[in-house]
Amino acid sequence: MPTVSQTTFMNSGRELTEALQAASPQAAIREPANAALVSETEGRHGIRLPSDMAWFYRSANGMNWPTEPEHGWIRIWELELWRRIREDPDLGNVYEDLGDAILMADPCDESWWYAADFSRAPDVLTIHLVDGERPAKIVARSFTAFVNAALADSADIYPDTQAAG
Repeated sequence: MPTVSQTTFMNSGRELTEALQAASPQAAIREPANAALVSETEGRHGIRLPSDMAWFYRSANGMNWPTEPEHGWIRIWELELWRRIREDPDLGNVYEDLGDAILMADPCDESWWYAADFSRAPDVLTIHLVDGERPAKIVARSFTAFVNAALADSADIYPDTQAAG
C-alpha cells in the first residue's frame, strides 16, 4: 500500500483508493460499487464516468469518513448520495450555469461542496468548489487531480480568500 507521501502520482482507481485509505481513519473507505450501481448512477444522471473515476468507484463506493485534516479533510460521497446542483435548494439558484453538475464530495463539515461537471466531452471532467456564496471555483480538471490535490492539502481545494457575498 502506498504511503501518503507517495500520493502525488497516484493515477489508477486502486492506487487512489489505497492512497485515500492511508490518509484516512480506519474503515473510512467503503466497499466497491458493483457494476450495476455504477451503470444505474450513470443512467440516472445521463453521464459517463471518466475512466479514473469509474476505476475508483469499482474499488470503493466513496468514503464513510473524511481524510485526516492534513490531507484535505475530504469525504468522497457514495454514488447513492450524488445529486445535481439544481436539486439542492441552497445552491440551485446560485449556480444556474452549473445546474447539471453533480455534488459528489465535501469537507468534513459541509461548509462547501465539490461538484463534478461532466458536460464538456466524454472522459473530460472538471471539479468545482461551490458554497452558495462565492462564484464557483474550478479546483481540478480530473478526478485523479482532485484526489491528489486533497491528499496534498493543496490550497486549490479551498475557497478563495475573497469575501463571500
